[in-house]
Amino acid sequence: MFSRLTAIIVLTVLIAGLQACCKKRVVCSDEALQVVFTGFDRSTIRTIVLKRYMRGDKVRSKAIDSVQLVNNKPLTVSAKPDTSFLSDYTITTAGPTGIRYGNDWALQFTSNGQTYIIADIFNGDNRDTKVPCRDGDTKCTNNIKSYSIDGFWVESNRLFVRK
Repeated sequence: MFSRLTAIIVLTVLIAGLQACCKKRVVCSDEALQVVFTGFDRSTIRTIVLKRYMRGDKVRSKAIDSVQLVNNKPLTVSAKPDTSFLSDYTITTAGPTGIRYGNDWALQFTSNGQTYIIADIFNGDNRDTKVPCRDGDTKCTNNIKSYSIDGFWVESNRLFVRK
């Protein structure tokens, strides 16, 4: 009787220990490039078009996807150039919600047709992380390290588009 009870206790401890050692892999999501528009009149940057292209597509004759975004956020100082964040824009059609790793992108102001090409986006090596099997809350992000805008190389996860 004593040996059966000891065996059950040992088996329970072993099972609990194995479950504590159990690890699963969580795939990290790619960070979106933080885009900031500074020094523009509100009318210039009110509506923009974001186009997604195949990575390395130098011709850019056909976009994979595009979306129109509108800035409805109130002005902080009226009649003065303003600072706006791409994350403040409202999407008017289904499509990409931000500039991410894996594609080349074009940001176009609909007011004047001015276009910025964002390409060669590189992110970090944080592709996945291991967490305990029972952990359902852990999330991780693979941060953007660098990109090019109109051929100029930038090492940052933030893009300042200045007038």
